[in-house]
Amino acid sequence: MRADANRSKVILALKRAIEATFDEGKWLELGYLIGKEEVISRHPRLLRSLDWGDRDYAGNVLSIIPSLLGTTGPTGPRDENLETIEEFVGLEDWLREHDPGLFSELYGGDLLPLAEVEEAGGALDISDLNRHAARIRNGIRSDPAQAIGSAKELLETVLNCVLEERGATSPDDIPALLRRACQKLGLDVASVDASVPGADVVRRILGNLGQVVTGVAQVRNGYGTGHGRVNARELEIAQARLVVNGAVAIGTFLLEVWQAQRG
Repeated sequence: MRADANRSKVILALKRAIEATFDEGKWLELGYLIGKEEVISRHPRLLRSLDWGDRDYAGNVLSIIPSLLGTTGPTGPRDENLETIEEFVGLEDWLREHDPGLFSELYGGDLLPLAEVEEAGGALDISDLNRHAARIRNGIRSDPAQAIGSAKELLETVLNCVLEERGATSPDDIPALLRRACQKLGLDVASVDASVPGADVVRRILGNLGQVVTGVAQVRNGYGTGHGRVNARELEIAQARLVVNGAVAIGTFLLEVWQAQRG
């Protein structure tokens, strides 16, 4: 697990995995393994709610996990049992299969630049971005085609929102969308002041945006979801991640420029 993993997310991840996989025997075995058997057996509701299938079982699991992780000292919780519990639960493998979002946060297995685009989308009140980001995060390993298709849709959503707010009509193809959006945001190559330091580099970068976006669209047509494809080909996860990262990075850049211009 990452050394900087958020403790609240760790507790949530353990709760979800334990709730899905534990029976009474596993609870008691864990208690003896970490020297917390009495904490578990004497809990007024934990095992009883599990046995009877009561609705408060999930809450009981969540409430007991912090005390199982370790002790609390003057500087806060020490969580000396975390590694043992993590291994006993099989947390990494369970999250990889059942909760890719938490897996990425806690283990860094599929780090994608989605937090920034979600933050920018939230500030601009573009709710569709969160849905696209969730599909990308959940699909990058289990369904790369879905992740690629959603990355292209995320980029299209950003471009369409820029054009609609600026009172422009949206062209049909994504390269044309990008050209119009960049013009509206003052990001076209011709707008770069030659006297600005690094102007040539900035021009080249802006000029290459179109190539990346065209590449995303082409990869989506060949490997991503959409267009009712037959006998679709599969892309390797590493290649899918490259395509997704490119689309998300450009989308985030455009959103941040747009947000800055709106004040």
